[in-house]
Amino acid sequence: MTDMTDMTDPARSEPIRYRVDLTDRVQHLVRVTVTVPSDLASDARIVLSVWTPGSYVVRDYVHHVQWIRAEAPDGRQVALRPDGGTAWRLPADLDGPVDVTLELYANELTVRTNHVDDHHALLIPAATFPYVEGGEDRPHEIHLPAAPTGHRVFSLLPATDAPDTYLAEHRDHLIDSAFEVGDLPRVDFEVAGVPHVFVWAGHGGTPDLPRVARDATAIGEACVALFDGALPTDRYTFLTVGADEGGGGLEHRDGAVLQMPIRVFQDDELYRRFQSLIAHEYLHLWNVKRLVPAALVRPGYDRPTRSESLWVAEGWTAYYDELLPTRAGLWTVRQLLDTLQTTAQRVRDTPGTRLQSLRQASYEAWTKHYVRDENSPNAMTDYYGHGSLVAFELDLRLRAADPDGDGLDTVFRLLWDRHAGQEAGYTEADVLSAIAEVGGDPLAALIDTRVGTAGAPELDDIVTAVGLTWSSAEGPTPPHLGVEARDDDRGVIFGSVLRDGPAWQAGLTGGDQLIAIDGRVVGSGQLKVTLLAHQAGDTVEVAVRRGPRLLLLPVTLGEPVPASRLGPSPSAGDLQREAFRRWTGHPLPAA
Repeated sequence: MTDMTDMTDPARSEPIRYRVDLTDRVQHLVRVTVTVPSDLASDARIVLSVWTPGSYVVRDYVHHVQWIRAEAPDGRQVALRPDGGTAWRLPADLDGPVDVTLELYANELTVRTNHVDDHHALLIPAATFPYVEGGEDRPHEIHLPAAPTGHRVFSLLPATDAPDTYLAEHRDHLIDSAFEVGDLPRVDFEVAGVPHVFVWAGHGGTPDLPRVARDATAIGEACVALFDGALPTDRYTFLTVGADEGGGGLEHRDGAVLQMPIRVFQDDELYRRFQSLIAHEYLHLWNVKRLVPAALVRPGYDRPTRSESLWVAEGWTAYYDELLPTRAGLWTVRQLLDTLQTTAQRVRDTPGTRLQSLRQASYEAWTKHYVRDENSPNAMTDYYGHGSLVAFELDLRLRAADPDGDGLDTVFRLLWDRHAGQEAGYTEADVLSAIAEVGGDPLAALIDTRVGTAGAPELDDIVTAVGLTWSSAEGPTPPHLGVEARDDDRGVIFGSVLRDGPAWQAGLTGGDQLIAIDGRVVGSGQLKVTLLAHQAGDTVEVAVRRGPRLLLLPVTLGEPVPASRLGPSPSAGDLQREAFRRWTGHPLPAA
């Protein structure tokens, strides 16, 4: 008697098998072979993803395909024809398995792209493993031998009993599980009894691995305390690469890929950013990877998948990535408050905040947030920073109503209890319902307005709920020029010119290189001190280089933009002090 379950249950069907060849890693080449099973081969469509979860932009990984070919078991070449810009189709008359092999060029070091050389091999599955339509729910098996001798594979997928072989439950599990290969420093530790490993793939950098283990453990325990339960995974891996500049992270189901400058372990400010990055990606174990916006539960990888809820998925996570290191005892209260005030100032001063709502920013991430130019601050808001401030306001309003309560933590736990792991995911209506249950319908309506209407949240008075107050920052403030400037080896560059500001009105533009103000040459780090020599209302001649041209433009300087400092209130009472302690895990400092 035939067991029909074996033929219909994808988990019991023949797996999709992959083989990875790193023989030519020194040339940045990776060859990947996928074996298409016999029952899927006829007219099979082979698709290379165009994006990876957590990074909402079309990346056209197909750009890195050097060649692709198909072969029958007897060595006979099988014709492949393009079927769209990022897919290929096998012939319709096949009656046996087919091997489809791609050669990929891998020399782009980010957390969302492949990078392979003599030192290491970072493989991001969306950019590496084409999937077989119709086989998405089958197990996916990866054979990845470490090469050369002495290197080893660090996989976010569990290993099988077969040598050098790893198994994903299905396609989505594979795409959510990166690989790192190399002779790399590592440190093992536990959080809540669950094994963790941190791998450093940066060139040099002298990683302080014991410190990383201590800090990651403390952050992990703070996350577990936030959700008042056990870790939702039985293993976790940080794969960390070093770069000359910049940084970022990409969450995965059971780990994360991080990138930081290689000097991160020797620079206190960079290391604080690193702690925040660990907290952010680790919190995604709960928020995003298991508590999932409905639109992202089963996304299509060959096209954009849009969600209006990134203000929760990323904005709330960004809020907690500052709060969790504080609760873990790694940041001082002052460092937390400095970060919150800096974010508030940046969001308030960004013209795009008054043009684009958080809901729009979430939905338009594919064409706005991840596709930036010099005008982006004028056209969009940042659902990370702006979303974190809405989370901050919501948390404060909940704590104002119930100083002995847990504020936003309670809403988060309620969402987790109701929607974690559910096939349908959660909707914005679910989020607002949880807010209403904890804080009442008027508060849910207020947050709905904050998310659906352009403009920064109102934080001026509500900070008193936790014994804080705003005051004027100390030190002189220069007149307003209206630019976002950066320093590089050329000097001062106007990264963006802010809409309707003095520089905008004068015709300056993002990308201009500042040469001089009123005939005084302005070098790297000299813009603020140069402006301090002038008053609001002064008209100065600004010399900039724009491509091959030298432009001299008169600019009338505006009133200084006031900077605010967030700190303890001298009039904080016992209720506010208790609310502060419950919020941060620390007593309110003296004013």
